[in-house]
Amino acid sequence: MGLMGAGKSTVGGALALRLDCPHLDNDHLLLANAGATAAALAVAAGAEELHEQESAQLGRMVSMPAPFVAGIAASAADRPDDLALLRAAGTVVYLRVSASVLAARLGPGEGRPWLNGDAEAVLQRMFEQRDAAFQSCADLVIDCDVADAQSVARDIAAALVAAG
Repeated sequence: MGLMGAGKSTVGGALALRLDCPHLDNDHLLLANAGATAAALAVAAGAEELHEQESAQLGRMVSMPAPFVAGIAASAADRPDDLALLRAAGTVVYLRVSASVLAARLGPGEGRPWLNGDAEAVLQRMFEQRDAAFQSCADLVIDCDVADAQSVARDIAAALVAAG
């Protein structure tokens, strides 16, 4: 889990390949089950409906047979029930990235409805609002400000093996 742009899809895909298991991505499940992208759903139905749908995708993910790697929507940090579901489901990894790095990665935020105006300020607010929840839920926190996706996936796989 992590904020938008943290690398959940990229790292998750790389980790799933390393672990030889499926990669379940919130955005792909949202499109398949709700019939819309996160951006389209946010514009058409609003943030609350988007977050309800993201929560529903999390429920679908954790009901699937393990093992798998899942990319979880950042909105889970705002929902105590989602955080409890994650804690009970398996090993939770938080891809922690600073707002300035996220803003550089996301650029103008095309396709991301929350990033209109000053993207870095929006991301800083999101980071401040969600960081503590992410950390409290995570079994493993990985600083991803400078690491590439393959290195992060390798480090996570090694930590999982070490944990048994």
